[in-house]
Amino acid sequence: MGSSVKLRTLLRGVALAFVSLVIAATLLSGPPASALIFASPENEPTDERPTDFPYWEHVTQRRYQGPTVIYLGSGHAMTARHVGMGEIIIGGEIVAPVSGSKRTLLNANGSPADAMIFKLKEVPSLDAYPTLPIARTPLQPGEDILIIGFGKNREKVVELERDGRQEYAFTWSKKGRKRWGTNRVESRSEFLAQDPFRTRAVSFDFDRPFSPRSTRFEAQAAIGDSGGAVFVKRDGAWLLGGMMISVSGRARKPQASSTYGDSTHAVDLSHYRDQVLRWTRPDCANERDDDGDNQTDFPNDPDCDSAADQSERDAGSLGGPQLLIALSATFAIVTVLAIAIGIHLSRQRGTRTPNSTSPSSAA
Repeated sequence: MGSSVKLRTLLRGVALAFVSLVIAATLLSGPPASALIFASPENEPTDERPTDFPYWEHVTQRRYQGPTVIYLGSGHAMTARHVGMGEIIIGGEIVAPVSGSKRTLLNANGSPADAMIFKLKEVPSLDAYPTLPIARTPLQPGEDILIIGFGKNREKVVELERDGRQEYAFTWSKKGRKRWGTNRVESRSEFLAQDPFRTRAVSFDFDRPFSPRSTRFEAQAAIGDSGGAVFVKRDGAWLLGGMMISVSGRARKPQASSTYGDSTHAVDLSHYRDQVLRWTRPDCANERDDDGDNQTDFPNDPDCDSAADQSERDAGSLGGPQLLIALSATFAIVTVLAIAIGIHLSRQRGTRTPNSTSPSSAA
């Protein structure tokens, strides 16, 4: 976080849920809303999902109305480490995780980040659930983002007066549902310390309507949005740039509520990208030249039958560097055997054997 954010926020390491803003007097006196709250009814998205967005179904949740989980593709899911592994819902079906498959993303010094991946027992169709592309570079301050989660909704709006100013607090409902909203990145990627985790993260703020940094569907996160997705559109393509893990806000505001100036913190997935690819992608889709033939992944590597192929190597032959390695190993083994045999024969030639025709010295 930037120093200004640290001065005006108190990190609370809570799991997240979307919360937005309402300031119109009619909303303050009206019935509680049953959905995420935005700056005004005119600013709340009316579409269930974003237009021309291909990865809506990839954002799902733990079973029993649990927190948010991102399906990465190729049979792997990702969520916040504090959420943990469990059964998730894919295409309306409950899918169990593979026991012992949990892997926590790590920092260079070996410390854990608040992010983890795990493998699923069933692998959804690659056509229906293509592999999510992950941003190569961090989200940048001022960059517009799309956020999706299964967090709590606004239950009611509380009008407050503090230091002679009128303020609003938006309390959280007991249950949530899947919603999407927008925001704009506030801070550069840097480490966020929340024991026992230390996570490379970016933040974005809950801005007042009509402020210079407010977006069309300005939204904030709260309980239930942990593990929620942060997408960015670059060069016409949607990329997974972050995963929401916590919120911060004013210590004196009502409990379980959001106010203007609150921040959402999200894992900088570009920082952990290599780890994610290593543990979740087949060789033919992990953006690596695994067999050293200068060809990478399907369809560029002719030894890959599909993007789901677990190996870039042709099972029927060895070629390129692999053939050279195999021949070198064979030559080394033959050389060692030849030397060993030569030493053995040399020792035998220098050893005397009893002469069967000479007289016996036995008594």
